[in-house]
Amino acid sequence: MAKQGRRPRIGIRGKLLAFLGAAILAILALELLAQSATRKVSAEYETYLSHYHLVHRMRISLGEFRATVERYLREPASIAPEGLYESLAALSVLCQELQPLGELSVDAGFETAATAYGMDAYRPLVSRSVSFRASGRSDYYADFAKSERIAGYMDSYLSKLLGILMRQGGARFEAASRRSASLARAIFFGMALAAILLLGYVYLVSNSITRPIRSLAAASEKLARGELDLGAEPIRSRDEVGILAERFYAMSASIGAYVKSLEEKADLEKKLREEETSLLAMGKALREAQFMNLQDQIRPHFLFNALNSIARTALLEGARTTEALTISLAKLLRATMKEGGAFVPLSEEIDIVREYLGFQKARFGSRLDWEIEAEASLGRMKIPRFLLQPLVENAVRHGIEPKEEGGTVKVVVRRRGSKLKAYVLDTGVGMDPLVLGRLRSSFLQGVESVEEKSEARLSGSSGIGMANLASRLGLLYGSSSSMGVVSYRGKGSLVWISLPLDEA
Repeated sequence: MAKQGRRPRIGIRGKLLAFLGAAILAILALELLAQSATRKVSAEYETYLSHYHLVHRMRISLGEFRATVERYLREPASIAPEGLYESLAALSVLCQELQPLGELSVDAGFETAATAYGMDAYRPLVSRSVSFRASGRSDYYADFAKSERIAGYMDSYLSKLLGILMRQGGARFEAASRRSASLARAIFFGMALAAILLLGYVYLVSNSITRPIRSLAAASEKLARGELDLGAEPIRSRDEVGILAERFYAMSASIGAYVKSLEEKADLEKKLREEETSLLAMGKALREAQFMNLQDQIRPHFLFNALNSIARTALLEGARTTEALTISLAKLLRATMKEGGAFVPLSEEIDIVREYLGFQKARFGSRLDWEIEAEASLGRMKIPRFLLQPLVENAVRHGIEPKEEGGTVKVVVRRRGSKLKAYVLDTGVGMDPLVLGRLRSSFLQGVESVEEKSEARLSGSSGIGMANLASRLGLLYGSSSSMGVVSYRGKGSLVWISLPLDEA
């Protein structure tokens, strides 16, 4: 059952979905607003264009009808009168369609009304003229002449109406264009504001995710160095990473309590040994029981099991990155505490280097890039334990970490004839010429001749420095192995190792 009064937990997935939803809604809203404005301007333009086409069609139809009537009056046999009557009826219908245009303005109303009055007067005159001509009467021309005068008036009315529509349509379209431009600017500023708000939200979400991870990485480094008293930093986020960080600090506190209790029990055991002269039998039995109890508690598997529990919790909660980091930490701890001979397969050493670089990548982020190139055929080749990991750790800690913009670490293992060549390259801050000279001297001698101050700077967190590594190679291979370094201030360093394949 959930604890009463606890804030509801919003996971990483929920934060990302909220961001994507807000971004999609903002884009859709602005897109719909822009489309609505465009449709309004387009509809208004199409309306005025249709008005113009209607008036223009009326004017063309009137002109064609007048020419047809005139041809019929000259040559009655060329056209049937019924066709003229149908064209006149269609012209009248077209004139009726013009009447709604009178509502656009006072001037347009006057011209449409005058056109309608003209059509009412034109229709009977031209009909009577055609009828007289069809019946063979000679007085048809008087009505035709009157109808032509009226048709001329109608044509002038239509021409004025076209001009009015052109002026009004141009003014309306210009106003709509200005509104559209204003709306476009408003949409642009709205998109800019939405982008700023979304970027702010992204910053807050990413910071809430990465801040606990950075804190967890720093605490993990302290734990790797044996510092069990990490303290408990306040965890504000309630997502998967926050829960993981909270459990990690609880685990470190539990481990510290265990170690403290072991120290207290060790002191008690010492006191019991001082009293064993008087209570030898009872003291011996008591010490054996205490020793067995201590032996059950001081097991490295407790730490590995705790890390595996965290990894499983991260897997169930969907925190893939946290799961991978926890597993990497467990592998690194297991590798440093693993018992075995002086040699390990190259593939196992490469795996340790890969886990270490992957863990440091989570710490440094974009400041650290890394790459490993190793021939697959060399995977089973035996090499000295901790041959590559100290070199990579020195490259990260003393080359990349002090450099503000970060850099790249590259590990290359190749077969060169009868030799195994290993290169560790970093694009970090490089070395001072004095330190570089002393280091090269120690490589040539095969002993730790570098001063303590320089050795401390060249040692990794495991305590295995590069000069120490040169001494080990000299003891294992003698003159068959070699080790060198090249470094430039501000550009980086390259360390290389050569081993005989037949003895590796």
